[in-house]
Amino acid sequence: MLAIISILVGLVGFGWAGWKDLKTTEFPDWVPYSMIAAALILRGAFYFVEGNFSLLINSAMIGVPFLAFGLLLYYGRQWGDGDAWLLGAMGFLFPDGLGFAAGSIPFPFMLLFNFFFVAFIYIVVYSVVIGLKSKKRKEFSRGLKKDVARILVVTAAFAAALFLFVYTVAPQKFLFLLIFPPLLFFLLLFLRYGKFVEKNLFKRRIDVKDLRAGDVPASERWRVLGKKEIQSLQKKGGKMWIKEGVRFSPVFVLTILLMLLYGNLWSTLLQII
Repeated sequence: MLAIISILVGLVGFGWAGWKDLKTTEFPDWVPYSMIAAALILRGAFYFVEGNFSLLINSAMIGVPFLAFGLLLYYGRQWGDGDAWLLGAMGFLFPDGLGFAAGSIPFPFMLLFNFFFVAFIYIVVYSVVIGLKSKKRKEFSRGLKKDVARILVVTAAFAAALFLFVYTVAPQKFLFLLIFPPLLFFLLLFLRYGKFVEKNLFKRRIDVKDLRAGDVPASERWRVLGKKEIQSLQKKGGKMWIKEGVRFSPVFVLTILLMLLYGNLWSTLLQII
């Protein structure tokens, strides 16, 4: 019962935050706060009924480090404070894998592995969609032609070094490792594309009179502007750079859905390797 309720809280909370993020670029602060409170109250109630103190202590022992890691990424200007608190909520809700498939590593590490795997795929797809919708995609295509030859040279050098290593050290892994050169090629292409997207599509200069709650100054870490700050800026007038970034919150609910429907990716990759 604890597992079912926790999963329902996670699906509703993360789903709501993701939907609001996609729709308005932000979600209310009370969403992750409420999820953390719900996790502690829920596990406290089950501790009272079952007398199993680990139900409560596990939530705090995993939730606090998850939140600290999220805040570290926030202060490192990698994502917003709301995403940091959502990561904390994930740790408080799912510290011990109740309701999920077991894995060969401790569940919190498996949860983070699945989360960052989904995040990588999501960011790639999101950036590609944004780029395809942009009128500047032809500009990217023209600029990319200058880099393809260099990317091919780097990929060929890597493939040659990999072949020599596999042939002399681990020939039994030859077929599996053949996938790495094309992966490197597409990774380098995407890095080039990512720089283009960040420079041309995620930053724009607007008149301060057009600012709205939720906009983020381009020169700072991910911090949204509030109504009072916007009013103060509008009184001064002028223009400023803002950034949008990837609307990241849907990754949390996608991770939970993936683990419920498919299991954990860590074990799958180990079987492939």
